[in-house]
Amino acid sequence: MSSYILFLILGLSAGATYAILGQGLVLKYRSAGVVDFAHGAVAMFIAYVFINLRSFGELELPVVLIPHQISLNGGAGLNTGLAIVISLVYAAILGLVLYLIVYRPLRSASPLTRVCASVGVMLALEAIAVLNYSTEPVATNPIFPSSPLTIAKITFPEDGLFFAGVVVVISLVLALAYRFSRFGLATRAGAENDRGAALTGISANVIAGQNWVIATVLAGVAGILIAPVASLDPTSYTLFIVPALAAALVGRFQSFWITALAGLLIGCAQSELAKLITVWTWLPQQGLGDALPFVVIIIVMTVRSRSVLARGGETAERNPSVGRPHAPLRTAAICFVAGVLLMLVLNSVLRFAFISSLTVTCIALSVVVLTGYVGQVSLAQMSLAGIGGFTLGHISADWHVGFPWSLILAGLCAVPVGLVIGLPALRMRGVNLAVVTLGFAAAMDAVVFTSLSFTGGTGGLPIPAPRLPGLNLGITQGKAYPTLIFGVLVLLVVILLGLLVARLRRGPAGRMLLAIRSNERAAGSVGINVAQAKLMAFGLAAFIAGVGGALTGYMQGELTPDSFAAFTSIGLLAIVFVAGVGRIAGAVVAGILFSAAGLFVTFLNLHLNVGKYQAIVAGVALVLTAVQNPDGITGTATGKGPAVALAKLRDRAAGEYAKRFAGRMRSAEPGVPVPGPAIETDERSAESDRLPRTTSGP
Repeated sequence: MSSYILFLILGLSAGATYAILGQGLVLKYRSAGVVDFAHGAVAMFIAYVFINLRSFGELELPVVLIPHQISLNGGAGLNTGLAIVISLVYAAILGLVLYLIVYRPLRSASPLTRVCASVGVMLALEAIAVLNYSTEPVATNPIFPSSPLTIAKITFPEDGLFFAGVVVVISLVLALAYRFSRFGLATRAGAENDRGAALTGISANVIAGQNWVIATVLAGVAGILIAPVASLDPTSYTLFIVPALAAALVGRFQSFWITALAGLLIGCAQSELAKLITVWTWLPQQGLGDALPFVVIIIVMTVRSRSVLARGGETAERNPSVGRPHAPLRTAAICFVAGVLLMLVLNSVLRFAFISSLTVTCIALSVVVLTGYVGQVSLAQMSLAGIGGFTLGHISADWHVGFPWSLILAGLCAVPVGLVIGLPALRMRGVNLAVVTLGFAAAMDAVVFTSLSFTGGTGGLPIPAPRLPGLNLGITQGKAYPTLIFGVLVLLVVILLGLLVARLRRGPAGRMLLAIRSNERAAGSVGINVAQAKLMAFGLAAFIAGVGGALTGYMQGELTPDSFAAFTSIGLLAIVFVAGVGRIAGAVVAGILFSAAGLFVTFLNLHLNVGKYQAIVAGVALVLTAVQNPDGITGTATGKGPAVALAKLRDRAAGEYAKRFAGRMRSAEPGVPVPGPAIETDERSAESDRLPRTTSGP
């Protein structure tokens, strides 16, 4: 029994980190209505700042290329107290700058835009940390006393108790300050109704900025205190956002005490699972503790999805515009010819980069279907691609299923997993779904992609080359690499999937999905089965992503889990949103121009050696796109001034009409037919894009 108690105590440090980060998330959401996915990345960056100050006396600025180190002590490290003070002041300034530049302009933006902006900040901070500090784990000396302490014959380091004590003090101060102080009252007033608060002289923007600074300082506290306990690296610290989100969700993004308690319990439970897997050998031996926050998120969001993330006030549901393909067959033929000619003239390095761009384009099409057409924010599409890729290896090698059936089956194997992800979407969308899918991606990394039998472990899983009778379609044939025939194969598959998405957009199913994106209640009131349509979209997106993962397997020849980590899904959403998430052309632009191993980035890297800055460019571009132009590059390129402005007004008017119509439907007498509305959500849609009229229920 004593060993079980010991593991619970050892989990206090991690639990305290989750608790403090969760409380910062509560502050940001209560004041600004933003679930900040970059919160863990901020904690990571402040931890690096602290360690550099403590070890070398150098202050690191969040920039690259230009000089970004300021020596404060002639190369000698600062004492711990001074380093902590400077780091927390640094955190306050960083929080204020991020709020003013990124989050304040998005107070009235759609949930999708806010999510993408916070993801952009996260990607940029992580990329800057990788370039300035490398990916090697960094350790530092303890801050709290870590001498062994013995209680009831259980010996453990005492720093965990100090860490838990800090959480208790922070929780007490926050609870009292926000319950009884004038500042806390102003925060609650601004969160409930910023316009009403303004009538009483309260500036919601000022209050939100002050809270954002406090929350960023809390993130800095968490990063600094956990640094001596867990070695610091950019990725693991950034993913602390997943258990912190779980803790904040348990506290309904309202209660500091409940959030703190939930964070501590999650940390202790993770530590206890490390003990249990040695006792109960039937449990998964890897990643079980990392998957626990996802289980908590699923339970909380399923039970309380309609009451967890809800605030007062009004927001403008301005979704990115959606394109309507014209003459898709002609466009596909032109793209095929252009793609073949391009592969003929490119050298081997750039041809491989172009094929890589095509595989990314394929997976990006799944984001267009799910996020662009249905408005569902998924941060797990690369995980679905991983399911398809690794399943392809087993289908081809173990089941001896040949091409093309192996490729189709690999895509179909991802569909059930996509439907499982889609089940929470029946009750939630926007930020709620983004939280769930991020947790799912982290759980996949921890449990499924670490399975030796499924992924081959660190050595990877070999993928047999595609073959037809008497014809080798593989990427390697003798000394030829990459082969033209393989590039043509990938190009053909991507074009066929693009035609499938175009057919979906132009058909009745696409119009139903756009209606759901615009207003789910109004769509249901005219006879659209919203649940069925959502699951159809999730299943189709999973199939496309699975095929993209299988093509990646054919291209690489040997798949490793790193290709489908959670951050690759986040990066995928970033580049597709920047390119234009509502358009097939956006998927193409994302794959060719913005993917890390794609054609354009590889070309620049060969001539200018700038490939290592791709993640920073993607993060900054995502933030700028979210703030300035949610339609993305292709949306701007295809827009035509007054026509786009008129379409935006029409979209807004259609949404208001749909809401009023839904109210009339609820008050109508049973059996009395009520005419259905024509909900338009696309500036390219014309008279042909009308919802089917019906008097039946969903």
